[in-house]
Formats: sequence, C-alpha cells, structure tokens
Amino acid sequence: MKHQSESSRSHIWQSVAQPAFLLATIALLTAAAFHSAMAAPKVDERLIVPVIMSNEWGGSWHRVGNEVNEIDKFYSVARCDVYGEDDQVDSYMLAGSDLGIYSMTNPSTNWIPEQEGISASPTVVTFVPGRCTQAYATLLGRGVWRGDYSDSAPKGWTWVRVDKDAQLAAARSVAIVHVSGETFNIYVAGDFGVMWLAQLPTTPQTWQATNLTSQTTSLTTDGSMLASVWNNGIHTRVGNGVWSLLGAGSPADKLIYEAVFDGAVGVAGTQSGAFRWAGSDWQRVASIDQTTFSVALSDLGLFVGQRAAGVYVSSDGGVKWSPLNRGLLGIGGSTFQVRDLRVHPDNERTPSCLYAATTTGIWQWGDCP
Repeated sequence: MKHQSESSRSHIWQSVAQPAFLLATIALLTAAAFHSAMAAPKVDERLIVPVIMSNEWGGSWHRVGNEVNEIDKFYSVARCDVYGEDDQVDSYMLAGSDLGIYSMTNPSTNWIPEQEGISASPTVVTFVPGRCTQAYATLLGRGVWRGDYSDSAPKGWTWVRVDKDAQLAAARSVAIVHVSGETFNIYVAGDFGVMWLAQLPTTPQTWQATNLTSQTTSLTTDGSMLASVWNNGIHTRVGNGVWSLLGAGSPADKLIYEAVFDGAVGVAGTQSGAFRWAGSDWQRVASIDQTTFSVALSDLGLFVGQRAAGVYVSSDGGVKWSPLNRGLLGIGGSTFQVRDLRVHPDNERTPSCLYAATTTGIWQWGDCP
C-alpha cells in the first residue's frame, strides 16, 4: 500500500526587471536560513523524518521475547495478567504459529514450543476471560485444544484436544463469551462454519451446530461478537448458536478475513483491502489497498494489519488513516504479513497496549507493563 507523504517543493526563479528586488529577496532568504540554522538544535534527522514526512503515529514497536528463527509466521497472540501486591504483575503470553502454540511467562524472555512435531498448522490462541491459567487454541488440520497452566507441570502448560472424532479438524478461530458467574460459551469457526458449546470443555466433546454452516475465517469479540464468513458476509451473534447478517449488505469484496464492530464504528479486512462501517453498510477505504488480514478497535481508534504495508490506524471512524510502523521489522517486504492485532484490555494500568503477530515475530506498542 502506498501512503501519502508531504511532497517536496521546488521554486523556479525567473528573470526580473529590477535587480534590486532580486538582491533584496536573496538577502531575506539568506537571513532566514541563518536564523533557522542558529535556532534549531542539531538532531539525528532519521528520528524526525518519519514523523514529518509520513504522518506516522507516535511511539514505537518493540519485539516481545527472543526471535524464533524457525517460525515462518506467527498467526495470533494473547496476553493475560494477574496483579499482586503493589501492582506487581504476572503476565502469561501465548502465541499461535505455523509450528503450533508457543508460550512465555515473565520474567522469561524465551518463547517455549508447546507442541513438538507440529508444522504448517496456522494456530489461533485465546485465554478464558479472567482466567490466566486456562486457554483454548485452534490448530488448522488438528482441531481444538484446551490448555491448563500449573507451576508443577513440566513445561507449565498442559494441552489436550477437545473435539471428538476430529469433528473440528478444520478449525480456524476460537472465541469465548462470559455469560455469568462461572458460565462461559465457546465458539469455534472453520471450514465447517461455526460450532459451539454452552460450557467450556475439558475433554473431547461433540460440538453443536449453529445456523452458520459455510467457511468462516474468524471470530472476534471486540464490542460485538462477529463471524467473518468467506463469500457470505459478516454476521453478528444474536443468541445461543444464532447469527444474523450485519447491516444492509456485505463488503464489496466478500473474501473477508476479519471484522470488528462496537455498535457505532467498525472495520473489516478483506483480500483486497479494508472496509469501514458507514452507519448501515460497509464502504471501501481507498487508502488501504493491501490484503488486510487483521483488524482491531479500542478507545484509541481502529487498527488494520496488512500484507507488506504493516499496521495503520484511524481515530475518526475509518475516514483517515496513518501508519503505525516505527520499529516494526519487515515493512515493505513482499512476504511480510500482520496476521493478528490484539488490544490488551483497556484500564488504568494498560491505557494503550497493542500486540501484533507477524512474519517477523511478536511485537508490542504502547503502555504495556
């Protein structure tokens, strides 16, 4: 994707009839240049050019943990915090990759492979809301898995498959809805559509069907719970196992990877770019024309993660977009992809914390403790 930058301007001087005017003008320009040179402190121009020339948002991305060279793509990232005395935080992190699930628990900086021998299996991970020692994952081709963490376990996490008879082998995404108390619904999307259970499974189960039965690429829970259905639009959950098409129509590009919507604003990522929610339908974002794999929203605005062009952000409902790429390795590369964007829960401790799963690693931006 190409973004607009401030254009350089050249001035062509023509002959003038009055030499005095020319001399006076040159003198004024010389004085202005001298004044500017004296007033401006000497700084590294590389630090300010991105801000001035590309309207880049502030802040920088930082790598999370050590680089894992054998991984071709990270497909997802999730974080869960437990706060102790004096606001000391214990952070649990999970990442999904083409080699299955990886984990990291502070103060460690090493990503630990959880499933030796798995390869070429795009993986999505999520924590059970409010429970940092329970998580679920989908491994495309290998079904749905539950993870439980214990300090006494050899590797910390223990994982068990929870779809019976390979029912959900083609699972692509998972989302958990807190109903009340200790009750959670769990939904899984994949080539089979969307399946669900009224309780979190601990052992292999036969999952229940919903009214979505065609290939579904993602489930999101930012604001509303949405299902992005390949060639069949964006649907919102309206009841247990029941979905309804969102808005008057689908994005013009029906090859949808992911969508988020909070009832007022929203953005959808498709194979040909991004679409923003315009009140009752989806309208194409002209400035986002790279394949958009991932989207997110928070109080800061809307975020999209793309092929090659990286992360862009909009604070006005998707009308204007700015790059958010400083420090992010791989920008512009033909193989670079941002496969997942995850906003860490907004509260007074983490007012602006964003995670990205990419082909060059896991990255964080903002006030992440």
